[in-house]
Amino acid sequence: MPCSSRSSNSCRMQLEHDVRRLEQLLEEERYMRSVLENALEHAAVKLSDLSLLPNEAQELLSHILTLETTITRLEEEFVSLHFQLIQERNERRLAEYRLKQVPLEALPLCSHPQPKIIDTTDPLSDTLVVQQEAATKLPRQVAVIGLSNQPNLLSEEIVRCMRNIFLSLAGSCKSASVSDIMPQQSTPSPTGNYSISPFWSSSEPPAISSSHVESPQVDLQCHSDLLASENSFDPYKSRDKLSWADIGNYGFVNELSWMSTGKEQLEFAAEALGQFRLLVEQLGRVNPIHLDGEERLAFWINIYNALMMHAYLAYGVPRGDMKLFSLMQKAAYTVGGHSFSASCIEYVILKMKLPIHRSQMSLLLALQKLKVSDEQKKSSIMKPEPLAAFALSCGMYSSPAVKIYTARNVREELESAQRDFMRASVGVSKKGKLLIPKLLHFFARGVVDDANLPAWVTHFLPPRQAAFVEHCVSQRRQRFLVSRAFGVLPFENHFRYLFFPDKLPC
Repeated sequence: MPCSSRSSNSCRMQLEHDVRRLEQLLEEERYMRSVLENALEHAAVKLSDLSLLPNEAQELLSHILTLETTITRLEEEFVSLHFQLIQERNERRLAEYRLKQVPLEALPLCSHPQPKIIDTTDPLSDTLVVQQEAATKLPRQVAVIGLSNQPNLLSEEIVRCMRNIFLSLAGSCKSASVSDIMPQQSTPSPTGNYSISPFWSSSEPPAISSSHVESPQVDLQCHSDLLASENSFDPYKSRDKLSWADIGNYGFVNELSWMSTGKEQLEFAAEALGQFRLLVEQLGRVNPIHLDGEERLAFWINIYNALMMHAYLAYGVPRGDMKLFSLMQKAAYTVGGHSFSASCIEYVILKMKLPIHRSQMSLLLALQKLKVSDEQKKSSIMKPEPLAAFALSCGMYSSPAVKIYTARNVREELESAQRDFMRASVGVSKKGKLLIPKLLHFFARGVVDDANLPAWVTHFLPPRQAAFVEHCVSQRRQRFLVSRAFGVLPFENHFRYLFFPDKLPC
């Protein structure tokens, strides 16, 4: 072999060796970077991986992890203390006002029943159910001490108490203050409970108007008994949607889309706020790890709903998803020695999916990783329960109604919540198009494809409504030759709460 040829082969072998060595070094660098990123993000890192790092890097990581743990704990304590401070400040302001401005004999500005202490020694007693006699009356008082060993009963009382506070703030001084502040006339709901609805504007027309009669697609005369009159209550009224005459259990909800936290209105809730504080304090002695699957699910749904309402009282109503996300991070309860924020409960403890039907909120959650300790994760439910989407209310117009969930019947109650929400929110446009809320469309993606969604929806409607929807969908498909015969209503994020009563009529 010529000398030049041997030299060329030698150089080539050397270059190949150098390339392999550099590739190996590059792979090692990539691997080390991955280990460092996982360590810094608190992901699972094996001890064998850490041993590959230089001693200085291992020591630095140890210090960083220690500092991160300390900072997280201090942040949780700060948020909890800040939340308690606001609560105590509001209660002190109430107490000072009552002592300085109002004689004890004249404290009630409206007629209220005398407080009554109810015996709760029997854990199965039905006497803990607090009936809201009217939106203008304060709720009767219940014994609130000693419920920490009955976590589910405690969570039920917490959400019940906060619901009654909201109703008191909305309806207590309706004759004096609401009419002065709100230009629109308030109207009673079908149950006679006081309903304040300033957000129904001209952009949301009545269910049936003269324009509907001109539409050739929907024959109103043949279906007049199915469709609502102009003044009927529709909890999810929207443009172009025809309202049902019968909306099922949502016909019995209390609606609250405005409230005042001024001194006069807070007077009516002062006593209930003191009771509420005693209930919340007992959460610190609850260990949710000891709850079984049904108990844990019902417990956290109730706590989430109460916490969101409490957050609105403490921080005010946020404008937009960005501020709502900030509020959900700040608002937290101490449960079993750990601080659980509203966002932590919804997306970690209850394992709800990112709300892609609310793009801004979904983006914020994706960008900002929720800080949750391993101990906190032990309190989460074992597997996701998609039906919780119809139980969790963040106080928005498109949110489902709030009701109290029990450990014994939580699965049946969630199925009922889905059916009730669909019956109240699904409708048909004046042109015969099926209309479904964005929340329902987001949920349905994990159940059925768009082509079969109308048929799936009809299974949850009463027979005659289902037949009407099927007829409208069939007509649209024949007329326009399209498979998607429905429209999606946007998620409306202005403030509004719907509250179910403790017991529904049979």
